[in-house]
Amino acid sequence: MYRILLVEHIHQAGEAMLAQKAQLVYPQPQNLEGILAVIGDCNALVVRNTKITRQIMEAAPRLAVIGRHGVGYDTVDISAAADLGIPVVYTPAANTEGVAEIAVGFIICLGRKIVQAHTAMQSEELLSDTVTMAIMTRQRGLVNADLWGKTLGVIGVGRIGSSVSRKVIAAFNMRVLGYDPYVNAETLAGCGVQKVDRLEEMLPRCDFVALHCSGGAETRHLINGRTLALIKPDAYLINTARGSIVDETALIEALQKKRISGAAIDVYEPEPPRPGNPLLHMENVIVTPHFCAMTEESLYNMATMVAQGVLDVLEGRRPQYPVNP
Repeated sequence: MYRILLVEHIHQAGEAMLAQKAQLVYPQPQNLEGILAVIGDCNALVVRNTKITRQIMEAAPRLAVIGRHGVGYDTVDISAAADLGIPVVYTPAANTEGVAEIAVGFIICLGRKIVQAHTAMQSEELLSDTVTMAIMTRQRGLVNADLWGKTLGVIGVGRIGSSVSRKVIAAFNMRVLGYDPYVNAETLAGCGVQKVDRLEEMLPRCDFVALHCSGGAETRHLINGRTLALIKPDAYLINTARGSIVDETALIEALQKKRISGAAIDVYEPEPPRPGNPLLHMENVIVTPHFCAMTEESLYNMATMVAQGVLDVLEGRRPQYPVNP
């Protein structure tokens, strides 16, 4: 029987698929030390967000496949896996709608100042016996703007970026600009997006900028002090992609100095963010715990897809979604 290391638990449907064909092993503790202690005789490894390094792979001479539970694979050292002849499989499209829906929700919450209004009502600071709530709302700076007809800039117009684009066009008649060197203008036009070849050209035109590109060296700190300076002071940044895409120090400075109006952040660098990170305590920032894909449907899809991919490799079939074929 195969032995499969599950670094983190996945949806029970995926674990059940694997348990039919293999003995499941879990690291204790869930860190490098715990992984190295049990991986030696494992045939496969399934991981969510833990970094899988060359050291881990080299400690597992029987390792035949790595399954990445997610739409990206930057948490796995793909180069090391290729050197060692270990296939890596992943789960693209498994959480497209879950992430896209939250991105649209962030746009609504930021643009309409819903979170600030909620907080102000909970604290009762808008309640007065002598002044109406409408006046108190204005004094509190909660007057906002319609989303109808605004401009969204999407960086990375793949599955999620294109879904977000279609949603905001249908719901708010938004104009959507797309920056993606790997997608041609005709394809973007098919989902209502106008292709922009240069990021520097797109950013000054946007009321919202949404990040949906992959992580890695190519996009590391794509949003930095220079590019943040191009965004309008009344615009908002949304990151549901990877923390590494944004230079957090530069973003914090831009938010503190009101160079942009606000941000919604679901991903961080490092992750989890360190205690005391200013992003966690700013009034003009919405922060969530990398949870955009934490829907029942997305978790089921990712778990069953990664389980099938791992079993395909172990049993000699070509997996549907290989990273390094």
